[in-house]
Amino acid sequence: MKVIFLDIDGVLNSREYDRKRDWETMTDIDESRLPLVKEIVENTGAKIVLSSTWRVHWNKNRTDCDEDGRYIADIFERHGLQIYDKTPDLGLTASRRNEIAKWLSAGAEPIENFVILDDYAYNWGDLSAHFVKTNPVFGAGLEEEHVRQAIAILNQSETGIQNFRKK
Repeated sequence: MKVIFLDIDGVLNSREYDRKRDWETMTDIDESRLPLVKEIVENTGAKIVLSSTWRVHWNKNRTDCDEDGRYIADIFERHGLQIYDKTPDLGLTASRRNEIAKWLSAGAEPIENFVILDDYAYNWGDLSAHFVKTNPVFGAGLEEEHVRQAIAILNQSETGIQNFRKK
């Protein structure tokens, strides 16, 4: 299985988007970014795992989603996308890197490859080769160049994933 670890803020929205969006309704996700996510999925067969702080709102069981979680699920479905899972919440002091590593090590299915789409350069360490940094300040968040990078990472042969698999 191939996996896209997806952040929302800074990837599926940006400062540019904030200047034009409707602040009176739930429009936190720039829908023009979702076809780009779909392009990655269609070219790699990858599954989407939420690594964003927004993941606390979403649940595989839709009835366990709050309003924000239903918004996320609905907007993804409208674009033909499905969220497969979310990374675990390891607490306020946990790093996103550790949450992703925990998800990788606990996975039931073998991981062929993965990419991390995020706007923040956390201390990714041994996951750095899988990281694609978006630019929500001077760009639109996820853009075509990031799509090309993500597809290249996901479609290359296995690289360093065995360290996170169950022993």
